[in-house]
Amino acid sequence: MREMRMDMRGVFQTYRFRYRPNKSSQKYEEEGMISVAFRIYLSPPHMGGREMEYIKEAFDTNWIAPYGPSINAFEEEMASYAGVESALALTSGTAAIHLALRWMGVEPGDTVFCSDFTFIGSCGGILYERCEPVFIDSEPDSWNMSPVALEKAFKWAKKENKMPKAVIIVDLYGESADWDNLLPICRKYGVPVIEDSAEALGTEYKGKKCGSFGDMAVMS
Repeated sequence: MREMRMDMRGVFQTYRFRYRPNKSSQKYEEEGMISVAFRIYLSPPHMGGREMEYIKEAFDTNWIAPYGPSINAFEEEMASYAGVESALALTSGTAAIHLALRWMGVEPGDTVFCSDFTFIGSCGGILYERCEPVFIDSEPDSWNMSPVALEKAFKWAKKENKMPKAVIIVDLYGESADWDNLLPICRKYGVPVIEDSAEALGTEYKGKKCGSFGDMAVMS
């Protein structure tokens, strides 16, 4: 199923490709609401206990701006942990996705595929560059991008001459995307992948760290 919408400024149309399982093979039940007596936070702050020590060290050594040994060490440790060649520290995951899109050469009016169930930062960079987002629906099990919907979107894009400049695939809520099925589709059509692993630092997919599957990856 395809949805077509106009954005609030009326500048472009956005499309969303949905995954719909075969209802004949699914069991559907009506369930009641569940109430909980506590709140589950999406991303609660965590302090390791040495933050003030590192802040004082930065002041004492006068490495307040623009960079410094702590940031260099952070980048090296992150690259080593993820098993990638290098890493670059930025102000946010949103900024990182924006930079990745710029590096991939997107221009106003270009199409970019993106997971439809995600944080707004995953698709914010697309709009910053005045590109057209195409939202790809999720799988019912992992809530991550559906390979079935992605293939449908590529077939549509090829027919309509709207092939994307990039595909942003999200590892949502600490759950890795289905990389064994998603990556071959993108490679078949020759489109680079930005892996949004902002919510999946520490997650592995078949023994490989999230943040190491895309042509460029984001952690936050």
